[in-house]
Amino acid sequence: MSIAEIIPAVQALNRSEKFRLAQMLLEDLAHDEQIVFKEGQKYPIYTPEYAPDAAAQLAQLLREEGSTS
Repeated sequence: MSIAEIIPAVQALNRSEKFRLAQMLLEDLAHDEQIVFKEGQKYPIYTPEYAPDAAAQLAQLLREEGSTS
């Protein structure tokens, strides 16, 4: 079955069915990537709070990119 055949069927689904489909697809993709998220488990999200110099590094990269363009 091609994506062109699937799209009209997906568009015809109601909102909750679309969410269920999206969840299933994301879980399937995560499984393919060997990324398994377990319900109720906490996972770290890295933010500038944990890398205080990240903003300065990004600004430097943007300056360097701007000077080479």
